[in-house]
Amino acid sequence: MSGESAFEKRHRKMVVPRGIALFGALLFIAFFVADRELISPSFPRDFVRISSRLDAWENRQEGFRLVLVSNDDRAQGFLEWGALGLYGRVVEAKADGSARTFFLGDGGMNGIELTTAMRHGSIEVHYRPPVHPDTKGSGGLQEATVAGTRLKAADGLRILAAQYKKTQKDGRGISLRLQYLGAGQASQAHTFDEVLRRGESPYQMAAFRRAQQEEASLNVYQAPAELSQSQRTVQPEQSQRSVPPLEYEEIEYPVFISDDFVSVATQRYLFNGGAHGAASTDFDVIDRKTGVRLGLSDIFAGDDWKAGLVPLLKAELVRQHGFQNGQNEAGANTRDSGDPARAELKNQGQDDLRTLGLFEPDIWPSEDVFVCGSGIGFEYDRYQIAPWYMGEFILVLPWSEVKPYLSPALLSAGLFQ
Repeated sequence: MSGESAFEKRHRKMVVPRGIALFGALLFIAFFVADRELISPSFPRDFVRISSRLDAWENRQEGFRLVLVSNDDRAQGFLEWGALGLYGRVVEAKADGSARTFFLGDGGMNGIELTTAMRHGSIEVHYRPPVHPDTKGSGGLQEATVAGTRLKAADGLRILAAQYKKTQKDGRGISLRLQYLGAGQASQAHTFDEVLRRGESPYQMAAFRRAQQEEASLNVYQAPAELSQSQRTVQPEQSQRSVPPLEYEEIEYPVFISDDFVSVATQRYLFNGGAHGAASTDFDVIDRKTGVRLGLSDIFAGDDWKAGLVPLLKAELVRQHGFQNGQNEAGANTRDSGDPARAELKNQGQDDLRTLGLFEPDIWPSEDVFVCGSGIGFEYDRYQIAPWYMGEFILVLPWSEVKPYLSPALLSAGLFQ
């Protein structure tokens, strides 16, 4: 038999070992699905998924931005309307056909009402200032309407929410409501897991929170060891009435979205009896390109920025108070730093803030800081600067006022319009 020809050697079929072929196929799949849509696993057993939708709109000419998360029974988000000097978190919504009504809920902006309607894929927002009986007017503001177009930077972001309820035989009830920010791209989802949830996916975090609260429920309601067996025995119907449920909520949602940054609020609420529960909010600013969380040193420069912002924060708090009471001039409401009315507010900001119901005469920058379209926001939890009934406060200082205190990196980040 003659040997194999040179032509046959060059064109013979190559045989690849099965193990190498399988490894190559897996490697190809890994590269193919990287940064593409993730196949979402499910929440742990007994969690009920809550339908949620994330939308964002903007109108740069009006300084308008609205980030909105809509659930079956709630809404969260953040509104900025620079032309009117309006901003704040969306805390409530009600629908009437295609029209929706939103309410803001932070400090001096608490209770402000806006109505919205969808128009061919864009949103139309209408504001009608209330008439204040003391001033017989609306504080220099007129009715206004703005149209916003969809924000492309929000594409690919998603909200994952679920609820868990369980009642133990002894009457102990547990209620969890969890909502987390996710993304369709693997790299973005990984960033959110690392920064917002200590490396846990939304589904892993849900399992952790359930185990954590079940253990907390046992610790709260477990009978002391020194009680007798008869004292420990509680009839189910009596237990249902006397044992308060343990309620825990952890709600994440973005308040600002751009191609470079996303600012995320995480609201937590815990109730296990008493007059009211414990509520708090944290903010994270994430660089979407590097996957890094920005700290205070990444946002501000030098050592004197805190003292420098005190009069600005006081002036903004006074403006909010006057806004709600219809006492501000239009220039002060719109926060135009060159307007005489705004300058007058800065002078008023030197007053003792205790006259407005706050605990202290001054207000220092909070360490809960976030970036938004119109400037830098500072959040203060309940009891931090004012009594419980006054709620949480958010104060946003315009870019023009905070610019002297910003870090070089943030100054070059393209956030200014």
